[in-house]
Amino acid sequence: MLTETLELQVLHCVVKHASYAKAAEELGLSPSGVSRIISRLEERLGVRLMQRTTRKLALTEAGAAFHARTLQILSDLAEAEAEVQRTSIVPRGNLRVSVPVVFGQLYIAPMLDQLLELHSELTVDVTFMDRFVDLIDEGMDLAIRIGALSDSRLIARRLCANQRVLVASPSYIERRGEPTHPSELANHDCVLFTGFTRPREWKLRGPDDEVCAVNVSGRVASNNVEALTTAAKRGLGVTMGATLSVGPALLSGELVRVCKQWQFEPTAVFAVFPSARQLSTKVRAAVDFLAENLNDPPAWDRALVGKVPGF
Repeated sequence: MLTETLELQVLHCVVKHASYAKAAEELGLSPSGVSRIISRLEERLGVRLMQRTTRKLALTEAGAAFHARTLQILSDLAEAEAEVQRTSIVPRGNLRVSVPVVFGQLYIAPMLDQLLELHSELTVDVTFMDRFVDLIDEGMDLAIRIGALSDSRLIARRLCANQRVLVASPSYIERRGEPTHPSELANHDCVLFTGFTRPREWKLRGPDDEVCAVNVSGRVASNNVEALTTAAKRGLGVTMGATLSVGPALLSGELVRVCKQWQFEPTAVFAVFPSARQLSTKVRAAVDFLAENLNDPPAWDRALVGKVPGF
């Protein structure tokens, strides 16, 4: 059983890095040792799992199927080991975390004192950035991500919903009128979020799950949600706003919700971390803490109920 487990661990490490040498470095083995283990596994199964070309190392079709089925086995084993050790190991060491700028400033930074008070042997290094961070290549322990997830090398834990609505400033509405249906947005100035795959196509869901897709345009676009919010507050147009970022402006009256019965398809806030043979106690402690403090409905949505029209 120990031999089979080692073989799976080596295979998954090779797949993660697409390299025998990098897998060997992580596992503390020699590249030739890693190659022998993979060969032994292929001989035992009677199929070729890895295909080496002059340019890259990749899974065969059989290898991909075997990798997918055994990934959960290793995950369950790591979970069982971590569960046993959780009561006896104290979270300690430096935790490197990547967070989106606005979300991190508004909601993660104010929690750090509570986290450090709970775990006195833990230190935290928080990086605020909106670009995609490769946790494995950049040595991050944990990241907060909002929206769709695409990196299959990572484990994700859903924390809470991310509600996205349409907002504009009172001055803009006074000047251009208030849109009440998404189809009217084609005749309005819109502030565009370039992080969308199709930033000029907005698809919203309304009453009775009705879906409306509309092509929009405007003179301002950005990949930064804070810049979008600022532009909208200054009357430059209607924009898509996640309630976690535009909530304060809605409460202050600087922005108001338009097309009140419509919103973008809800996404979610996730904690993501690298798939590993054993999840470290410090990461588990941080993820558990975040899950306890960021749950549905999130605090920023609760704050709007009964205070802002449309919520």
